[in-house]
Amino acid sequence: MNFSRITLLLLLILSFFFGCTALKDFASIQKPKISVADFQVSDVSLRDIELTFDIQIDNPNAISLNLDSYNFDFLVNKNSFVKGNQPLVTEIKPNASSVLQIPVSFSYEDLFGSFTSLRQNDEVEYDFTSIIAVDIPVLGLTEIPIEKSGVFPVVKLPRISASNLNVKNISFSKAELELELNIDNPNSFSLDLSDLNYNIDINGLKSVSGAISKKIDLSAKENNSFQLPITFNLIELGRGAYQILRSKEPVEYSITGSSNIDTSLPYFNASDFDFERSGSLKIFN
Repeated sequence: MNFSRITLLLLLILSFFFGCTALKDFASIQKPKISVADFQVSDVSLRDIELTFDIQIDNPNAISLNLDSYNFDFLVNKNSFVKGNQPLVTEIKPNASSVLQIPVSFSYEDLFGSFTSLRQNDEVEYDFTSIIAVDIPVLGLTEIPIEKSGVFPVVKLPRISASNLNVKNISFSKAELELELNIDNPNSFSLDLSDLNYNIDINGLKSVSGAISKKIDLSAKENNSFQLPITFNLIELGRGAYQILRSKEPVEYSITGSSNIDTSLPYFNASDFDFERSGSLKIFN
């Protein structure tokens, strides 16, 4: 029995059970119209990003359709980066529309690990392709492809470094120093740092802890510097510490700390930022 005979037999059976009106509805059935209606960054932090694609589904038929599943491929630099699939149990009412949301999420660490050259980019081009499987009466399971291209923002960690160690005051009992700390914002949007806590170690002397409660505002692509006060009790540390701080030889330093970071970027979640730096610095007396 060929396909046309099977279709005719099916229509006759449907006519028997549902009548002529229903038969007319089935006979004129069409595929739904599916397109990407919107795209947005729905969630972003220093480490991760989630993109959401709103898929518009229009059912032009007088009978309901059922969404069966979808799959997607998210490409960066024309290379597949994130893939996914999801079964669905979604009914689209007759002559109605519905929006299906497809989320795509990944970490910036994975992005830069796969595409090293993107570390310097402020935004990245993407291609999104998807196939929506729809269970359509008479036509059966039908796959409908969609696609969209665009860009998404790249969030980069601020860069922290130390440049100078200045001795402001020194006596046989106490030494007061300032460490110049530089913070560079490599992003195309502003950063706000708050609740900055730090711990500094110089040449193995007793570690000094401190905090900056004032918010630090960094405009896009801006570098800023500020002074961290350091006080050593030389009576407690001994003459060796005094000689180190009076010496013209470079000293070894290490600094660890943490801060809370927020941005002007929409949908950004304030994130904890931990940092650690070490090296050598010349002391300026």
